[in-house]
Amino acid sequence: MTILGHSESDLVDCSELVPTPPPPASTAHFPAGLSNSDIEQACANTPFPTLPTDPGPATSVAPVPPS
Repeated sequence: MTILGHSESDLVDCSELVPTPPPPASTAHFPAGLSNSDIEQACANTPFPTLPTDPGPATSVAPVPPS
């Protein structure tokens, strides 16, 4: 955190109040119908990890109605 414009002695340490998040329910994976070929790589020097794809038909998303 930046303390620009604040006095460090005026800040309150809330770290004891923030709970530790639970572990992930599963490992990282692609939804059915997607794979590594669908990733737009941001950094060519660091390869995107190879993740498994869920079995089954491609995941569908309902269209958003026009506003």
